[in-house]
Amino acid sequence: MLTSYQLDSPELSWGEDGAPHSNLFDDVYFDKESGLEETRHVFLKNNQLSERWASLQKKTFVIAETGFGTGLNFLCAWQAFLTQAASDKQLHFISVEKYPLSKSMLTAALNMWPSLNHYSQPLIDAYPEVCHGFHHLELAQGRIQLSLWFGDAEDGFAALDADVDAWFLDGFAPSKNPQMWSDTLFKHIHRLSHQGTTFSTFTAAGIVRRGLKSVGFEVRKVKGFGQKREMTVGELNQPTPPLTERMSQGQSWFNLRSDSTAEVTKVLVVGAGLAGANTAYALAKQGIRVEVWEQGSVIAGGASGNPQGMLYPKLTTQDSFLNRFYLAAYLHATRFYSALDKQRTFWDPCGLIQLPKHDKEAERFQKLLQQQLYPKSVLQASTQKPGSLLLPLSGWVIPKKLCETLLSHPNIQLRLNTALKELQSTTLQPEDKTAIRWRAIAANHSDTFSHVVLCTANDTNELSNLPHLPIYPIRGQVAQMNIEDAVNACLQKGESAEKIDIEQVLCEFGYVSPPIDGLIHFGSTYDLKDQDTAVREEGHKRNLTILEDLLGLKGNTFKTEDCQGRVAFRCAVTDYTPIVGPIQSTEVYQQAYSTLSKNAKWRSDNIAELNQQLYVNIGHGSRGLISTPLSGRYIASLIAGTPSPLEQNVSHTLHPSRFIIRDLKRSQKV
Repeated sequence: MLTSYQLDSPELSWGEDGAPHSNLFDDVYFDKESGLEETRHVFLKNNQLSERWASLQKKTFVIAETGFGTGLNFLCAWQAFLTQAASDKQLHFISVEKYPLSKSMLTAALNMWPSLNHYSQPLIDAYPEVCHGFHHLELAQGRIQLSLWFGDAEDGFAALDADVDAWFLDGFAPSKNPQMWSDTLFKHIHRLSHQGTTFSTFTAAGIVRRGLKSVGFEVRKVKGFGQKREMTVGELNQPTPPLTERMSQGQSWFNLRSDSTAEVTKVLVVGAGLAGANTAYALAKQGIRVEVWEQGSVIAGGASGNPQGMLYPKLTTQDSFLNRFYLAAYLHATRFYSALDKQRTFWDPCGLIQLPKHDKEAERFQKLLQQQLYPKSVLQASTQKPGSLLLPLSGWVIPKKLCETLLSHPNIQLRLNTALKELQSTTLQPEDKTAIRWRAIAANHSDTFSHVVLCTANDTNELSNLPHLPIYPIRGQVAQMNIEDAVNACLQKGESAEKIDIEQVLCEFGYVSPPIDGLIHFGSTYDLKDQDTAVREEGHKRNLTILEDLLGLKGNTFKTEDCQGRVAFRCAVTDYTPIVGPIQSTEVYQQAYSTLSKNAKWRSDNIAELNQQLYVNIGHGSRGLISTPLSGRYIASLIAGTPSPLEQNVSHTLHPSRFIIRDLKRSQKV
């Protein structure tokens, strides 16, 4: 596992012409005089992209690249795609980079290409924090999708779940960077390719040609660009296994994909809270028609309806796949909200200060800072509250306004007061069991859908004929107080009113956020095995203690009669991990993978049950503002058949079938 999510900065020097040069690899990123022409010749022309895009039948074309560098290849592909592909098609570009440029370096490098400014400036604006892992960007109103892996190329492609149409094998010359071109990398290139996938590369080096031939590509030399005598191109002409098998990597029980050729017609999303709204929006952005059924009379009527929520990722001192999920989701959410709410109507990236609850946590904070596991742009010491952590990218959200914004997309039809009672599945054709349709039935409405996503939180287990999931409700009572009442209470107690001047979210046992509309929002209680829906005075007292501690006030500064409250129930999971992905049959899995009960290390590529086009997205607890945007995007990628924004091991960590597999492994006789 990783010892740091920080990445080494590239050591650059800048030529007299302004072009960047890598001191580490003693090589240039591009030629100032002919960089654009070389990219178009080597990668666009020699992958026959103009012809392929003009006749493109499927919705999305996928390019994968070794070495993002300055993004020049990506920008040229973006520019060409918009002019050569039909307006309803999408380009998904995947690239890896071990030494990512900072935003300032990227800006300086791309300033050399004023003809690309229309494309480079949006890339610079959306460019992510330089932090290990996948970063998913959406550009050109969604027509261009960019997935960046910051880290080692081999690790990035091992983590990737995608079906690639063309490869840009770029990067520094193999003679300068031979370690990148490993046998494992070539095996992953093959795993991620299908029959008909092409590649092109500027180099004719033997290490690259032999590596590609060894995994089945047909390889040939052609004339290089300009003064370069030769370059290499080729394609994979041999038949390949279905995508499900290629992605399984020996863990077929975590099957995510569908091999169905049936089209996505209309998707049902059940639930209009954060998970449902984000899932529906991500699908709608893919051009998919979505119906959202909500059993209540309003959007975000449950835990997603709290008046103000904060982004509190609780980053850990050790690397784990769950921590990678929350880190990726946190960075994705901050970019997503900033792009969605440019006017700052429901999102304020004011930052968050995490105060230690006790001495042990103070020690953990110090360890976290000393380890330098995270870049300072993500996590640093607070100067305002010594001994505390500052998350500069964080802030607060008005969840209801967020959900309303997401569900206003024209591809989404919302049905309130529509509670799902029953799901019935049928196959379109008896001979094709991969093409499923779902009949969804409510008391007042029914319809047929190609896919269903359950974002039903604590109500999920009430649906019959679905596997039981280990979820449970946690009661939470939040509070709000008029800021004038808070100031007056402070003055009456001889406290400084400046303590109410909250500029950043403060978190400890609970939280308080900067005021909105003259109200301070704070809380929250954490009540297990408590189903009481009423706002209780006892809850106000606990929340006022939280508020006073966070603001450094004396006890009993505030009165419960000055508080108003709201009760909702978080959906929690026994292993503290969201449940996101396709639902599979417990009985089928127990029988097909029973060998795991004898050998927990057993591996299999046998897909026991095809994807049933039924998904779940629940269990986000108190961190839904962080986790639901990326989870929704992930579910959309599975349904639309586009590259996943999650590392494969992260998606396995979230997989609904993990409980079945875990029980099988634990049943081993010692």
